[in-house]
Order: sequence, then C-alpha cells, then structure tokens
Amino acid sequence: MKTKLILSMLTLAVVFTACKKENPEVVNTVITATITELDAQAATFLPNPPPAPPTITGDYTKFSFAEGTVVEGDDWDIAFRSTSIVFNGGVASDSSQPDRIGNAAAYLIDGTMEDISSVNESLLLQDAAISTAIIDDMGIQQMGWSVYDFNTNLISPIAGKILVIRTHDNKYAKIEILNFYDAAFSNVYGGFYTFNYVYQSEAVNLTF
Repeated sequence: MKTKLILSMLTLAVVFTACKKENPEVVNTVITATITELDAQAATFLPNPPPAPPTITGDYTKFSFAEGTVVEGDDWDIAFRSTSIVFNGGVASDSSQPDRIGNAAAYLIDGTMEDISSVNESLLLQDAAISTAIIDDMGIQQMGWSVYDFNTNLISPIAGKILVIRTHDNKYAKIEILNFYDAAFSNVYGGFYTFNYVYQSEAVNLTF
C-alpha cells in the first residue's frame, strides 16, 4: 500500500507540473501610462530685433519608454527641449542635441490613440543632419505637433496628432501630447510636457 501511495503522489506531481508548463503566466507586453509635466524647459533669449524667433539653448530631457521616466544614460528613446523633439537614432542636426547610439525613428500621423493600432514602418524617419524627423514649425506649415497662437502667445498641441515611434532598441510606442505648460504656469515659454503613451515591449509585435 505504501508503494502504491508514493507512486500515486508522484503521478499527481508530474501531472501538476505538466499543467503548469502548459499554462504559463501571461505577461502583458503593452504598457499604457500618462506623464504629467515632464520638465523640458529651455533657456530662452529674446531676439534683437523682433520679430525674429527667440534663441533656444540648454540640455534636452531624455525619456525612456522601458523605464517610464527621465533617464541620464544612453538608453533614451525620445528627448525634449522646449518645442523640439529628437530621437535616439539617425544623426544630430546641431551640436546641442544628445549623442545617439540607437535605432529610433518616428512619424507624425493624424488620428486618435485608439485609431492608431499598428506601425507603418515605411513612414518611419530618423533625425538627419538637415532636419529632425518631427519638424518643429509650430503650425506655420501644419507639419509639426504644435501651433503658436499670436493672440495669446501660447503654444498648444494640435488635436489629433499622434507620434508613432520605434525606440532605440527596436520596440514601439505612440504618444499623444496633451499640454505644454505646467499647472502653475511658471514659465511663459512652456516646456512642460503632459502626454499619454502606449509602449509595446515586444520587438516582434508591431501592434498596440
């Protein structure tokens, strides 16, 4: 009887182990989050004489989708400085931009976060020596993500503009920029990004 009992227990253990292997824990590879008032202010100098645009200087604020926060190292995906946005791929268009070691690229598309459910790789652009992938024109040609209101002197995200991004390590993300100022309106030039994002942590999966 003892032998039969031991064999029965072993059989149950084998069956239980097999069941565990056949039903592994499901890992969610899609991360959805909101970043509030990411500080990407820049030093701004008024032009002389107007109406030339102000001179923008200072460091870029680097952000990692995998970390979900600002980073200091080379593992950044997207970086912000005032209205300028650059990516960790391609080459810099000026010496103030951070060094690039990755393969990031991006494109801007009309739609909503819910509408944009896949990545069109043929549209992806990398920063280049003559221009960044996302043009910083503040609505002049309606080719960027923001618009400048000459009556209020405020910069606002253009509704329905979604940034689709290949990260520095070939994952994917999409961003909807919601606001460019902090709640206290501590800087009239803005530089505080509030945005929703979705990050797909599986490189083989192009869907969100």
